[in-house]
Amino acid sequence: MINLIKSLHTLIWLVMTISVFYIGSSVIRMKFDTLFYVSLFLITSEIILIVVNSWKCPLTRIARRHTDDDAPNFDIFLPRIIAQYNKEIFTVILLIILFIYVMNASK
Repeated sequence: MINLIKSLHTLIWLVMTISVFYIGSSVIRMKFDTLFYVSLFLITSEIILIVVNSWKCPLTRIARRHTDDDAPNFDIFLPRIIAQYNKEIFTVILLIILFIYVMNASK
């Protein structure tokens, strides 16, 4: 069961990562299409979900029931360091994207 959860979590992480970089690409080009808005919706939904769940992904809580492993990547197929600092990494990336948007929009 844990491998199924890890696989699903990794797939969701991949979709969210692609969404973040698509948002960044759209902001750099200042071209906002349907895929941009879908990506923005996905990321906004994920942020709300994580905040509502005390800064934890719901899949992490589910995975915890199926293993005693306490490594940062126990619930996802990512290198330990990326799993450990995932929220911090993507917060910085999203803040950079927001900064680029503000700079481009004010021209």
